[in-house]
Amino acid sequence: MEYSRAEKIKYWWRYKDYFAGQSQKYEYSAMQKGSILIVLPDGEVAFDLANLFLEKIQNNDNKINFLVKDALINFYPKELSEFALLFSYKDINSLGVPTHEFVEKIKEMKYENMIDLNINFSRFSSFLLRACHPKVRMGFSYDNSKKYYNVILDTNYQRDLEGTFTMIQQFIKI
Repeated sequence: MEYSRAEKIKYWWRYKDYFAGQSQKYEYSAMQKGSILIVLPDGEVAFDLANLFLEKIQNNDNKINFLVKDALINFYPKELSEFALLFSYKDINSLGVPTHEFVEKIKEMKYENMIDLNINFSRFSSFLLRACHPKVRMGFSYDNSKKYYNVILDTNYQRDLEGTFTMIQQFIKI
């Protein structure tokens, strides 16, 4: 998705200082080491991905959470709700990016790894991952993905859920 010139100027003006401390490094406590936030997309594939991740993480000691729209939580398996962090339209501003308060709330949790499973560009999730400065920011390849992620997943794996999970496991211990 391409920003209009006016949106680019507004985006730059509002967030120009937001990424100034990009080199900020977090010290992770024992509980935060290996922590993962998975941003689930709105589409149908999200339900299958959520089931796959839930199946694979049953015996995992790492802190794993799923970021899900509050309106969609009832469509997911009940087991996911204990790992879910919810957001609503109130957490999204007029530019389609997370509000400052929401970003700070997620930053306080100090996730070491964040994964955006949106197949297409999502202003909300891509901005959130970049703004939180985790050690690993992972997402699928699209036009501007290098600006937001430091690990880019091959788009060929989008159709193969097991392949997507295996590719993610190459970078993060799940």
